[in-house]
Amino acid sequence: MNSLPTTQLKHRHSILMVDDEEAILDIMTMVLAGEGYDLHTASSAEEGLKKLQEIPGLSLIISDQMMPGMTGVEFLEQACNICPDAQRVLLTGYTDTDAIINAINKGRIHLYITKPWRRDDLLYTINQLLSKAELIIENRRLDELVKKQNAELVELNKGLEEKVRLKTLDLNRRAEELKASYEKIQMILDGTVLAMSKIVESRDPYTAGHQQQVTNIAGIIAEKMSLPPDQIEAIRISAALHDIGKIAVPSEILTKPGQLNHLERELVKTHCRNAYDILKAIEFPYRIAEIILQHHERMDGSGYPQELKGEAIMMEARILAVADVIEAMSAHRPYRPALGIDAAMEEIERHRGTLYDRDVADACLEIYKEKGADSFFPATDMKQGG
Repeated sequence: MNSLPTTQLKHRHSILMVDDEEAILDIMTMVLAGEGYDLHTASSAEEGLKKLQEIPGLSLIISDQMMPGMTGVEFLEQACNICPDAQRVLLTGYTDTDAIINAINKGRIHLYITKPWRRDDLLYTINQLLSKAELIIENRRLDELVKKQNAELVELNKGLEEKVRLKTLDLNRRAEELKASYEKIQMILDGTVLAMSKIVESRDPYTAGHQQQVTNIAGIIAEKMSLPPDQIEAIRISAALHDIGKIAVPSEILTKPGQLNHLERELVKTHCRNAYDILKAIEFPYRIAEIILQHHERMDGSGYPQELKGEAIMMEARILAVADVIEAMSAHRPYRPALGIDAAMEEIERHRGTLYDRDVADACLEIYKEKGADSFFPATDMKQGG
């Protein structure tokens, strides 16, 4: 029974004992008997080197120093090259400490044991050295595991990269298809809007181009107000179709050269509701029907057809209302000559915050202040006052 505490080992370790004295080998065999080690012996350094080649996974090499032909230090130096992970112990009778240290350094020896040794001390020393060997074995196992996992991760990463590449190609292809589809739908929508606007203009030659002019003006104001692109697009479409409800108004009323009577004015006012009824069933990407329904509403509730006030009126409809007034006052009508852009600006400024949204009016007036007569109409198409 050992008097010194030892560590419970996890593996059955192989040990090589090299000594030229058979008696020492027999004693070592007896000491280690029953300890569970896989003990191998060699009676010379040459035999020990041969066994190092034959025994796999040696954990501990113990060698005597004084042997014929090769010293223990010389043997252990070669053993280090063959089994670099094995613990190396030198048995020596030296009492010269400096000589022992030099021998240890040269032979890369982990420990030396002086003769004679005590059995318990020897067993404890061997146990501690094998505990270190187990740490080396565990570290090697972990290193191999890490290398294996890293290799697996590299392969997995390659697979993921390829999947990402293929997925990206597929997404790019779909994006291109969606873009082409969107562009096609946009062309169809633009063509439909243009065709519908032309229907109204064909019945009312005096307002030919009115909807397009209103579209341009409304777009300029919306951009000045820095509205989102989708909202600007909704305003442009609404402006291009805002008078489509006039197809239900008799053409003789639309083209009447004089002032309209009360009944005729009421019939004209129905064009907002008519437009809503025509467009509400069409699945536009924006609330086009509602915008057009509200484009004659006024901030103080004096508009039609619902007499909405303030925030109840959609911003798109407020912009469309101002753009419609500017174009209508600047253009010739059967019942009056063109009043001109200056008169239109005076109207907007005079009723800013009452009939017309304050922010929309401010944007409109700022545009006019910056660019003057060319604010909303090209110079060659300028509406002059009469």
